[in-house]
Amino acid sequence: MSEPDYNKQLLIAGTLFTLHNTEEAIGFSHFIFPAIIPLPIRPHNADAMIWSVGLITIIAWMLILWANTQTKRSNRKNLLLIFVSVFVANAFFPHILGTIVLQRYFPAVITSVILYLPYSFWILPKLYRSYTDRHQFFIIIIGGLSLAICLGIVLHFFINIISRFLVN
Repeated sequence: MSEPDYNKQLLIAGTLFTLHNTEEAIGFSHFIFPAIIPLPIRPHNADAMIWSVGLITIIAWMLILWANTQTKRSNRKNLLLIFVSVFVANAFFPHILGTIVLQRYFPAVITSVILYLPYSFWILPKLYRSYTDRHQFFIIIIGGLSLAICLGIVLHFFINIISRFLVN
């Protein structure tokens, strides 16, 4: 069985990511967290979320463009695996879980279910088979998810701090 064309798959993943983040930005611009839900940390304001989502999308496209210019195929394959891992984790938490807990629309749940999950469940087995070292497959997933979580947290807090300075 032949391996996927990682250049094309990265472009598809980037497009899915952009569509998802567009829904997320639009959704959070109209979303209000219910006051009755006890959250240890209150979510950022909508403007900070929209800026964060926008910057994360730009960073993702910069990584895709970088990977697609590299001669090593493994750079594209590893980045695609990281994207797909993030898609699956992000679909379940916070989008699907948020929808279940709130029992109403949570921003970006539609693209999580309609785009992220089918694409991820289609490409993940192909990616798994492409790694001869199965440990490397799981290490890249864990490392990529950890890096994405750290980047997301840092970016959200950075944008929130900047937006407070600009507003005040």
